[in-house]
Amino acid sequence: MIAGNALLMNYFLDDDYSKKSYTEIQNIIGEKFKYKRVEKIQKEVFDVFSIDKEFVKEILKNPITNEFQTLILKNIVKTRLNTAILLMGFEDNNAKISEIGDGGIEDYNQINFNTIGSGSIQAQNTLLFQHHSRQDDLKTKLYNVFKAKKNAEVMQGVGKETDIGYLTQDGVRMLDEKSINILDEIYNIELNCGKKHHMLDELNI
Repeated sequence: MIAGNALLMNYFLDDDYSKKSYTEIQNIIGEKFKYKRVEKIQKEVFDVFSIDKEFVKEILKNPITNEFQTLILKNIVKTRLNTAILLMGFEDNNAKISEIGDGGIEDYNQINFNTIGSGSIQAQNTLLFQHHSRQDDLKTKLYNVFKAKKNAEVMQGVGKETDIGYLTQDGVRMLDEKSINILDEIYNIELNCGKKHHMLDELNI
């Protein structure tokens, strides 16, 4: 899964990873991020200021003495792809999940979930609120993820269309429209439960 600059999807995912292990795929994509960021720095900083990497190395050897040097270094530091990949798979019969992005590779195997994109915080908070756990059965996990996606839709940039799938040792299995509609119905019942609950009539107000 990719969030951010969708135009980079082909760059990251067009390689044939079919014979690679999870760790190998993770590291290859991580290196691709590093290379693409260097390429972007070359285009957006070095070429603009007519300098090269050696120039930057030289100014770093001494105290920064002028605004021009400061501006160059700030532009290098803030250069980001603003893109993240959520990688999931199996290795040695163990489920794996990690995020690969501007900050490098982050392992999320201990908490067993992660979220990316503009609705990431809302989705992550939902999974925490649901006490999302690897001990949950598959149907509960699917609902938790569906609810996280629906809650994330309050953020600009998160689309309303939802696809839900899960990984097996044989590949990805996607839920059909009927199953998605069932999850949506449960979500709407839960969403309105507190608003319409009969016990609200017993409030002493």
